[in-house]
Order: sequence, then structure tokens, then C-alpha cells
Amino acid sequence: MKQYILILIGVLCLQACVVTKSIKYGSASVDDYSVFELDTVARGLRTFEFANAQQNNTLIDTLRFDIHLSKADNLLNLTLREAMDYMDVPSAAIVIQNDTILFEHYSGGWDGDSQSCIFSVTKTVTSLLCGIALKDGYIKSLSDPVTDYVPELKDADPKFAQLKIEHLLDMKAGLKFNENYSWNPFSKIAKLYMGNNTLKVLQSLKFINTPGESFSYDSATTAILGVVIERATGKHYAQYLSEKVWQPLGMERDALIGLDSKKSHTAKSFAGLTTNVRDLAKIGRLFLENGVCDGEKIVDPTFIQRCFSTHISGISGKGQGRYSYSWYWGVADEENGKRKFFDTLEELEVYYKDHPDKSINRIFKNPNNGYFAVLHNGGFWGFGLYGQVLYVNPSKNMIAVYLGADRLKDFDILFEQLSTYLN
Repeated sequence: MKQYILILIGVLCLQACVVTKSIKYGSASVDDYSVFELDTVARGLRTFEFANAQQNNTLIDTLRFDIHLSKADNLLNLTLREAMDYMDVPSAAIVIQNDTILFEHYSGGWDGDSQSCIFSVTKTVTSLLCGIALKDGYIKSLSDPVTDYVPELKDADPKFAQLKIEHLLDMKAGLKFNENYSWNPFSKIAKLYMGNNTLKVLQSLKFINTPGESFSYDSATTAILGVVIERATGKHYAQYLSEKVWQPLGMERDALIGLDSKKSHTAKSFAGLTTNVRDLAKIGRLFLENGVCDGEKIVDPTFIQRCFSTHISGISGKGQGRYSYSWYWGVADEENGKRKFFDTLEELEVYYKDHPDKSINRIFKNPNNGYFAVLHNGGFWGFGLYGQVLYVNPSKNMIAVYLGADRLKDFDILFEQLSTYLN
């Protein structure tokens, strides 16, 4: 009886911690680095800086896009700079081609020194760390069961023994987990994001599908991957990220990673990284350079190619694209800011036959609205809760980053549109 009472007290204490944080701080925010325990991702002595364009961003500042912003009732025809200033919320954006900054703008009080939480773009960074750990030999194979590295999960649910590392990278874990960010201190995502013991939360999870069977996006999957990396390397997430990414890539500022608590010291590998647009762009540059930086192979090129491959079909949380090793690709075709639907496949095929400039990636069917096409202009991106975007387009040698405290027009779509104007 005493044992059960102690367990009950422990559960109540954990829940009380989550509820207290939820009431005190509310929902997730880009300045959550001021709320949680943190670990520092230290930069090195050498700094890499992108060159600045000679002609003061003339092209991009003349391009206008049909944009629907939350403060406006109708579509607005705006440049990127005008859209950011119109919303007047903290935001930052940068566009780079051939290692040269073509556009850089800050709004709502932010400047070049501003750091913010990048939320689920952290998943893209964690995926990169997994590839590095594989290249370094800490992870033997992506086919390894996660229980080889986190044996505590064996007793939680027998299906954890079937869960492979590659399932985590592809969001095919099959976990029963509701990725709902509405304010609810009793939800699984609240326990994961605001709780003080990540491993206990993961041990409490159940499966709704067999691992590897189907795609379903959730943060718990990448949280497991973060624990696997820390266990495999024997290093804290921040230390390994500093040694393998922040220092060799010449980052300009230290980054921060949120922790569940000082005692557990488990990194929020799914949503807790804080950095700035210039340093995040350098991660995009590593992918453009096929995993090599200044002649040093940081991650194996085959892993980069896998990130940018079509080996998995998975509709994203927004229902707009596909997902591969924490990268999205393909955006739904839009007209006047709205998704273009067709009643029949025949109508869709006729339309795109008459518009050869639009490259169809895949066709989806919406139960209520009909068929729509997902286009692909060559770009890939990591995506965050408030529309944060790390965009990479290998065919245009282009990198673009958007960070903000509120969602504007989805910058994944804007960056894809912008890429068509660049040579």
C-alpha cells in the first residue's frame, strides 16, 4: 500500500509541475528560453560570415506576393519586407544564394543579435545530429531498435523493441500522441514540453500502430531520438551539437537548448533550440554542401541525400507536403492565397497540362473539397510552431530562414515562390 501511495504522490507532483508552469507561462512562446533550464551550445573561436550583396537587395524588394495576414481581412499584395513590417511582431528573415545575403530584415524590435526558440525546426537539427552520430560510429545502424540505446523502454511497452531509429527519423513510430498545442496543462504535449522528466513521459506512451507501418507526426518521436543520441554518444545534446556543428560551422553566437530539469538534464530535442537566422542558415549551408564544411566531412553525404529523397510519403501536419528525416518538401498549389481544388482528377490533369510551369509532386484528395496538387520547386524545409522555416533549395543554391513570434503567411510557400525568380 505504501508503494502505491508513493507512486501516486510522484505522479501528482509531476502533474503539479506541469500545471504550475502552464498557468504561469501559458502556451509556448519564442522566448521560452527564459523560462526553462538551459544548456549552452558553445560556438568556437572561428566565425564564418556570409557575404553581402552589392546591389542592396533590389530584386527581392521589388517582388510582391498575394499574402493573407492575420491582421488583415483581405489579401494584400506585399513584399517580404512590407509583410513583416505590417504585422509589427518580432520577426527576422534572411535569404542567401551562393553564400551571399540577398535579403535580411528584422521587425517588431528584433535585430541581428536577437535569439528566439525555433520550435520544431529543432527536429531538423536533431535529425542532423543523428546522422553525425551514425557517421561517428556511435549509432551502429539506423535499423537498430531504440531499446539497444534506451533499455528502460523495454519494460514500458513490448512494441518499443520493434521501434527502429529510422522510424523516428521518418515519423513512423506509431505512438498514441496528440500533437495539440491548444492550452491544456493535462495534455501529453504539455507533459513533454513543460514536465521535468522526459524519460518518464516517454515510458508512459502507448502505441496506436505498429512501428514502421504509417506516418504520424508527433514530438514524442523526436524526443526519443534525442535520448538515443545522448545515450549513444555518452554526451549531453548541447555538448555534442557544439563539437560537431556549432564550432566547425563557424556560428556567430552561442545557442541554447531547453532541458526538462537540472536533475534529468534531458534536452528538448523536439522543440527547444534557441538561435538566430544567420546561424540557422549555416545549417542549411551544410546541407547544400552535401555534409562537408571547409573540407571536413561533418555528416555522410548519403544521409543528406536520404533527407532530400522521396523514400517516404507522409502528409505534414498542415496537409501540404511530404516528410523525410525531419525535412518537408512540396507545397499545395494556391491561387489568390487559397488552395486550388478540383472536383475531378480529369479537371486537375487538364489544368496542369495547360500550365507546364507548375511541377506536380503529388496529388491528394480532400474529403470535403476535392482534389489538389502538391507542387515542388526544388525546395526543402524544416518547419516550426509559429511558422519558423529553414528553407534549402539545392537547385538554386539557396538558403532562407524565417523566425517569428507569430505566424504570418507561411514562409515555406513564400520561399518556394521566391526561388522561381532566382537564377
